[in-house]
Amino acid sequence: MNQAICFKILQRQLKFRNPNDVLTIPHDFQFSYKEYQAALDYFDRLHQYGIQFTYPGDEKYPQQFRTMKEPPLFLEFIGKPFWLDYPCLSIVGTRQMHPLTESWMHEHLVSYFNLERVCVVSGGAFGVDQAAHFISVKQGVPTIVVVPSGLVKIYPKAMKDQLDLLGPEWVCYMSEFEIHQPLNKHHFFARNRLIAAFGEIVFVAQAEVKSGSFLTVHHALENGRPVVTLPAHPSMLGFSGNIRLLQEGAFLVTSSLDLREIWRAEKQANQLTLI
Repeated sequence: MNQAICFKILQRQLKFRNPNDVLTIPHDFQFSYKEYQAALDYFDRLHQYGIQFTYPGDEKYPQQFRTMKEPPLFLEFIGKPFWLDYPCLSIVGTRQMHPLTESWMHEHLVSYFNLERVCVVSGGAFGVDQAAHFISVKQGVPTIVVVPSGLVKIYPKAMKDQLDLLGPEWVCYMSEFEIHQPLNKHHFFARNRLIAAFGEIVFVAQAEVKSGSFLTVHHALENGRPVVTLPAHPSMLGFSGNIRLLQEGAFLVTSSLDLREIWRAEKQANQLTLI
């Protein structure tokens, strides 16, 4: 039977979780005719909306996800699968971005893109996430927007409209939720684990200690991804997370050159691991 259909049925049976880190269809996998027909109908809808998909074992399935905790069983995306051709840099941070953070990103991310061939991954939220996507697309750098909802109504809509105007050929929207699934608070936890797993490193541009960015940090450390962040004065509002990360051993970056040095060291370490 078609593996894609099996993984879609299994994903639904497990309620979009993968507690046993399954990457192949279990030998005792069973399903009803009703489940099979519902999966076929869903594939028809994906085709109608022009939405692509991938699953464990498929050539488009991100290799980065094979070693993560609870790898996704079925992924949907709109755009090109940039992860096949580019190493990924994950960028996360606060919605209430400080002007200094925004200024740093515009200056040093642009410089970094001139030094490295990379794809930027983030979550599309206001603030740091959107700045990362917009800066990337304006520079002709591919970006992956991992969303916490279905792909028919991507949130936030204003972000998608602007990215599609700037350069739709450089944007890929990805979700493990079904096409009409509305935004839900608990989806952010699942979304963040994909962002963390995608990146060679995870760059926290600005964050408070109690924030969604720290969920991504948790996933990054769980997957063995290095975390890097910007320094800040302890009296500056909005940067308590940056300071905590540095206290706990995150890499400090002050410029595009720092970011490149950590990036290249991590890539070299990964290559040595594979030998």
